[in-house]
Amino acid sequence: MPLVDIWKATPQQLETKTVQQLLGFAGDGRLRDENETSREFRNFLRHVPSDLLASFANQCLNDSFPQSGLALQNVIN
Repeated sequence: MPLVDIWKATPQQLETKTVQQLLGFAGDGRLRDENETSREFRNFLRHVPSDLLASFANQCLNDSFPQSGLALQNVIN
């Protein structure tokens, strides 16, 4: 089930997840240019409130993980 569908049905289920966990739920879990994971993650980010976007950005900056730079770029954009 796409992230945005889960968000619309039960946002509290995703509010407590880390960016890294959310990426694992999207597509194949690996951010690449215009792949399914990127499209799904970007679509999800369009639906979340700005305070959650700020939290995601802080996670990417403070808790580095292999895709944190790409995830941060998506959050900021």
